[in-house]
Amino acid sequence: MDKEFVPPDFEVPEPVKTADFILKKLTTKDVEQDYEAVMSSKESLRQIFQKNDDWPADDMTIEANYEDLEYHEKDFDQRKSFTYTMLNVDESRCLGCVYIYPWRGKVYDAQVYYWVVDSEKDKGLDEKLGNFLRDWIESVWPIEKPVFPGRDMTWKEWEAFKKSSQKDNSK
Repeated sequence: MDKEFVPPDFEVPEPVKTADFILKKLTTKDVEQDYEAVMSSKESLRQIFQKNDDWPADDMTIEANYEDLEYHEKDFDQRKSFTYTMLNVDESRCLGCVYIYPWRGKVYDAQVYYWVVDSEKDKGLDEKLGNFLRDWIESVWPIEKPVFPGRDMTWKEWEAFKKSSQKDNSK
């Protein structure tokens, strides 16, 4: 059996409120706000999980987005990974998302990805969220060594690291 991502007694923080945003578990109830946010920033999102990704497709439907949210919600409930929607303080608008995934290789124990809608990037929200996440994960989560692919290291460095990590794990 795989090692648990977080200990059974760890209380997953949710919701998390700051002066600039609220992080809540991403659920299928968020589909309309999430879809609007995703589609408004689709070009820049194609650099969040890997360089030149094809997600989200130009023709992604709200139904396909619902299926994505269903998957994230199930994984959160099963404590396999944790995806948060980032809302403005009155919860009327999705401003982005945060993904905390396990990493089973050596060196790191979690991968963290996040994005902010394009309309908020010039206002410094991407930097505020990144700084918040680094402090929050270090002080609250049972994660010793997170990595922020595409941010802590280039995509080329991350791909090389993953390949070398796979070789190490196969020994």
